[in-house]
Formats: sequence, structure tokens, C-alpha cells
Amino acid sequence: MTPPREDPNALRAARAGCILIHHRNGEDLHTSLVELLADAMHWCDATGDDFHLALAQACRHYILELNDQQHDERRLLP
Repeated sequence: MTPPREDPNALRAARAGCILIHHRNGEDLHTSLVELLADAMHWCDATGDDFHLALAQACRHYILELNDQQHDERRLLP
């Protein structure tokens, strides 16, 4: 019997949590998230990248990752 694999979405959440902790300036983590997103918008402005396109792609990735985690007929997408 193989040991259970780590939950990849839990690992993704933990990675994001580490980034938020590193990014915060004495703020709560929600404020740190807002500031990180605003900083990403400024970065996109400076580099010519499209923040809203990246956000839409991230939303699609998130839904697909949730679907990968579900193992029954109640999937989020058809």
C-alpha cells in the first residue's frame, strides 16, 4: 500500500501563506494579501503585463485544481 500523497492544494495554500507572512509589514494577513495584489498590479503596469488576464488565468487554474481534488460526481465544472 502506498502512503497518501500530500494534498497539493494544501501545499499551495501553505506556500501562499508563507508569501503573505514574508510580505506583511506588521499588518494582518488579509491586509497583506490586499497589498500584495496591489503591488502585483503596479508590477504589471511597470512591465506591461496584463494583471486582469493573469487574474482570469489564475481563477481558471484554481477551479481546475479544485476539480482535481474532487473524486466524486460533484465536480465544479462539467
